[in-house]
Amino acid sequence: MKTSALPPARLLIISLIIILNSIAYSVHAQQQQYANAYTFWDFGQDADDVQNVEQNIWIAKPAISTQWVMTWAWVADPAHGGYLGFNTDAGGKGQALFSLWNATAAAGGNCQQFGGEGTGWSCRMPFEIKTDVFYQLRLSLTKSEADGVWWSAWIVENPGSEAPQEHVLGEIKVATGMNTIRANSINDFSEYYGQTQEKCSAVPLSILGVMPPAANKDESGNYAHTSKLNGSSNPQQNPCKTGDESQGALFKVENYTFGNAEGALIFLGGTGSDHILPGDIQVPSGTE
Repeated sequence: MKTSALPPARLLIISLIIILNSIAYSVHAQQQQYANAYTFWDFGQDADDVQNVEQNIWIAKPAISTQWVMTWAWVADPAHGGYLGFNTDAGGKGQALFSLWNATAAAGGNCQQFGGEGTGWSCRMPFEIKTDVFYQLRLSLTKSEADGVWWSAWIVENPGSEAPQEHVLGEIKVATGMNTIRANSINDFSEYYGQTQEKCSAVPLSILGVMPPAANKDESGNYAHTSKLNGSSNPQQNPCKTGDESQGALFKVENYTFGNAEGALIFLGGTGSDHILPGDIQVPSGTE
């Protein structure tokens, strides 16, 4: 697996995600710092016209106070964008969430503004995270108005099955210029944002499987843009190297084949010996 330094625009987006979680968690305890890992995807050139994107993910092993999201940046504003995925609280209760920075309005059952370091809107819903299914993260530009554009997000459970379950998270409005996504800004991000641990090897282990995202799906179900894995964060750049340090987390990102798709597994937390897919964890069906 090729490791990469994080480009400045992506670093800012991920920093904003971390800050939002820090604000939410700081009421109760100080957050573990630098406990995260990510993957990059390569859509090739001439792919900065993305107006819908889909990605299948598998949360093989959840953990408390952890999130697993797809993030992206706008063509017109590479320093901002949004994220879509899941997280858990300190008790392990899950939720699905969809957030955009610098948004001006939202519509949905549970959407609210956020502030602090960066402002925007977020739509969330309680969600029982299952380990024996794939979830499809689906994002699409759905409406254009004179003063802005609306993006909608869905979670689709068992997307490859005969009876997929679709969950609508909501719609969020941003400025008119935020109508396309930079394809190569799309990445996946795992983070433990819970209480500080005395040793970083005590960060709870989570395992995330990610398949290559694809973009600009037409009415026939064909994608204009597909992607391939293009590296990940570098464990040597994380402050947690032996497991005895107070900050960061041990992690590993490895290539993994899901059916015909070349994806990755992100092992975050635990010890180095934990960074292998246990024999009792089976990849869900529907990977072809």
